[in-house]
Amino acid sequence: MSIEEREYGFKYHWEVVQKAIRNIDDRRHGRIKSFVTPWHGLNEATIGGFEWGSLITIGARPGAGKTMMISNLLRESKTLNITQDFNIIEFQFEMGNEQYGTREIVAETGLDYNVVLSSKAALDDYKFTLIQQYGEDCKHLHKQGVYRVQINKAITGKEIRAAVHYFYNKFGGKPLIVTIDHSWLIKKAPDEKEKLNTLYNTVDTLIELKNELPVIILMVTQLNRTIEDSLRRAPGIVGNYPNTGDIFGGDALTQGSDMVLAMSRPYKFDITAYGPKSYIVSPDSIFLHLLKIRNGTSDTPILFMKGLFEKQKLIETVEPGIVVNTSGYQPRATRRQQAPIGNEL
Repeated sequence: MSIEEREYGFKYHWEVVQKAIRNIDDRRHGRIKSFVTPWHGLNEATIGGFEWGSLITIGARPGAGKTMMISNLLRESKTLNITQDFNIIEFQFEMGNEQYGTREIVAETGLDYNVVLSSKAALDDYKFTLIQQYGEDCKHLHKQGVYRVQINKAITGKEIRAAVHYFYNKFGGKPLIVTIDHSWLIKKAPDEKEKLNTLYNTVDTLIELKNELPVIILMVTQLNRTIEDSLRRAPGIVGNYPNTGDIFGGDALTQGSDMVLAMSRPYKFDITAYGPKSYIVSPDSIFLHLLKIRNGTSDTPILFMKGLFEKQKLIETVEPGIVVNTSGYQPRATRRQQAPIGNEL
């Protein structure tokens, strides 16, 4: 009798252990690898990156950079995971094709967003040629069997599951990176009266999906408005920090996710000193809070980021300086140490 034919699909303990041993052996020989992200700190806090078979929730208020983070991750996914063969499915329910595509063009070409859209002066022919070349590069990758598809029509959680199965089979049974932007815009099924019912049912469906197929699912969601309450916007308090209760449908997403991340951009809330350590805040400061990591290897609670919104890129920085009084601050690092990680020195 196969496991599928057993009552409730049970497994004996020795079978569970043997499955784990095969996974360990595959990892030590490089047959199974984690999915490396563009951010060293996030890779360090996990098992060298995201594990296949994971559901990851990313929450933030509007304008904090959550969509930018996802698109940044997808853009660099092939370069950072060159030995892994996978495709990408994006459920982009919030943003239209033109706006989303323009953001990708800005990030890939390094041109300013306003320049690309001719907001002050007409885009010149040279820059437009660069943009056209990127379009041809995308077509070339597609012809080489590197597929990235986007679905903009709002569909239910069960339809998302069916679509992932469809493209998994259509594209040759390769692993899939699945992004959903965002949870509130998932369509309610006829038997779902409340949006929270939709979210709970969707999470259940995604848990089944990640156990059925080799996928990494990235769910983008909103943070509740309570994080903008005046009491939480006072400088230098722990209430500045988002928590799992701030995530829309927090119980469903927190319990069902292998990892929960919350992005905060305190400058938008006029917070001048962020959190109990009173971190210095600048317009491009983004704090990535690691609220849950099921298989984490680090106790790091916050990663420090800088949002290059005009280039649609999210980069790591070192820990900011701290505010010590209303008239000034005491830097925690030298100017060079505070420079972004990478080529920004």
